[in-house]
Order: sequence, then C-alpha cells, then structure tokens
Amino acid sequence: MAYSDFVNMLAAALKVTPEALLEARPLSFPMSTNRRGEELVEFLGRCIELDLKGKRVLDVGCAYGGLSVAMAKAGARVTGIDVSKKFIAYAEANALDTVDADFYAVDASSVSVRKIFKQGSFDLIVVNDVLEHIYDTASLAANMDWLLNDTGMIYFKVPNGFSPRFALSEGHRKIFGLTLLDPDCWFHLYPKRASIFYRPLSHFQAIFKHFNLPQTLFVDEERVFLRFTLRKLKNQFKQLYDKARDYAYPDPQVKTYVREGLTRFRDEYLYDVENSGEEFVKFKYGSFFFNGFAGRAGAKIRPLHAVREIAGIGLVADRGEPPARAFVAERGISDEQLDGPQSAELA
Repeated sequence: MAYSDFVNMLAAALKVTPEALLEARPLSFPMSTNRRGEELVEFLGRCIELDLKGKRVLDVGCAYGGLSVAMAKAGARVTGIDVSKKFIAYAEANALDTVDADFYAVDASSVSVRKIFKQGSFDLIVVNDVLEHIYDTASLAANMDWLLNDTGMIYFKVPNGFSPRFALSEGHRKIFGLTLLDPDCWFHLYPKRASIFYRPLSHFQAIFKHFNLPQTLFVDEERVFLRFTLRKLKNQFKQLYDKARDYAYPDPQVKTYVREGLTRFRDEYLYDVENSGEEFVKFKYGSFFFNGFAGRAGAKIRPLHAVREIAGIGLVADRGEPPARAFVAERGISDEQLDGPQSAELA
C-alpha cells in the first residue's frame, strides 16, 4: 500500500474514480490531508524551536494520517490514534511503504490508551482540531498527562465558540445559532448526532494547569491584533441580531433558546469590553481558532517571534511568515489578495 492505495480506498468509498479525486480543485478535505499535514509541520517549526528528529510523537485524532506522515518524514517516531477504525485503515494505507508509523483504533479519552502505551511514552502530543469533538476533556487531559514525559509538551488547536462568525455559521455544520445553544439543544437545528462541544478558553487553561501542563503559549496565527477591530466585532453582533430576527426557526421554542443565548453572548461581550483590555477582547472574540502549546514545567517552549502577555490569557506569540507570504510581501501583494475576501474577513 502507499498513497495511491489511500486514494483508491477513498474513491471506492465515495463511488468516484481516483482520477476525479486527484483532479478536483480545490482538493477535497480527505485528499488534502498530506498537504495540510506538511503545512502544520512547517507552521510548528515557525512558531517555536522544534526539531522533530527522533521525537516520540502521538497524533491524537489522526484521521486520514496526513499529519502523521508529515511528522514521520520530518524524522519523528510517530504513533497515530483515532476512535474510528475506518480512519485508521485510511491512515495505514496513506503511510505504508512511505514512512514508518504505527496506528491504533482507540478512544483517546478512555483508559484503554494506558493499556497500549507505557507511562511517559511521548515527547509531543498533537491534538489538532480534536478537543471540540471530545465530551470528556478531563479524561483526555488526564491521559495526556499520563502519556507525556517529564519535559514534554502538547500542541493544540480548537475552534473558538466565542467567535461571532461561528454563531453566524457554525464551522462544522454551517448552521446559524448552534454555538449560542447548549449542546443538548442542538437537535432542534441539527437532527443528527453532532459530537461537537464548544467550551470557553478558560476551560482549556484550567485543565492544562490541573493536569501538570503549567506552561502555555498561544499563537496568534490569524494576526487578530493587527487585522481585527472592535468596530468589526460590533458589526458582527449587528449581523447576529439581524439574522436572529429574520431566521426561519423550526418552532417558536427554538427562537426563544437562540434569543436567550444571543443575549447571554452579548452581555458577556459588553462586560469584557468594559472590564478587560482591548487585546483580550480581540483575542477572545476575534480568533477563529485558539492554538498553541502547553508543556511541563521542564519543557523548553521557546518562541521564535515576539511575545505579548495579556491579562486573563497569558503569553501570546506572533506567528512567523510562511515562505509564500514572505515572498509576496516583498512584492507588495496584500493579505486580501493572498487570502481572498473570506479568509481576510475571518482573520
């Protein structure tokens, strides 16, 4: 098996030809797994001093295996885990005959992981777009504490449920108002099992600290301090109220739930504007995702770019410019031209 086998497996599952998958532009989410993995490895190396050679890395929620493959190519000793046996089969096909990586179908929040791996087995644990899908984040954090060695760290990325943009259109299901509701009310707007649980940033700060990860470094990947304004936030709240007024709710009770959630959301935002600094407000509400590193007391988390300290948040490092951005910056090409209007607006 190799990447071609991964493509053939995916094509058979989707009932299309491999050629159709390879020729589609843009590539589908599954087909872009290797590219996205390579981009994340490059991003990590731009954020902190990080040499993956020989590092024991656990990729939690590895899905199609793109990140596992990319880290293994960078010299890491990689293990990928996922709760889905189907995803593990895809990841194995993606990696075999390309890199040496191990894969296991196991729930990362269950005690089963402690039966597979020895305590302190890993130098780095990656939870990229995973935390929002885990109901029992405390058990997941406890397992990461057990699996991480004394100088290890984790990298995390999680969507921000306090982004007004997500309230306008939730990132996974593209439905208005979902993030304004408690998860047990989502079925009113999305009848299937969602398996998505948005939590405030303070939730993750608390569990990291409790489970022996006292060092935290966030990364301003979206450059919210430069590109986001309080005026833009006010405009987004106006859009929220306009959409809440005109939205076709399935029944009056759902409208009441959404309006109550919107009022609670607005009140917290206004409280933060009055009682916290502008940088805090920009980061909490302007970030589309929260990402960064959490490490042991002995971990060496050394940022490569400027760091600011924000009360209530902690340390936030600037991102580095990826090679493509550095290249176009020298030629006077704007972020809007590079990102396109949607990406520029989200940032």
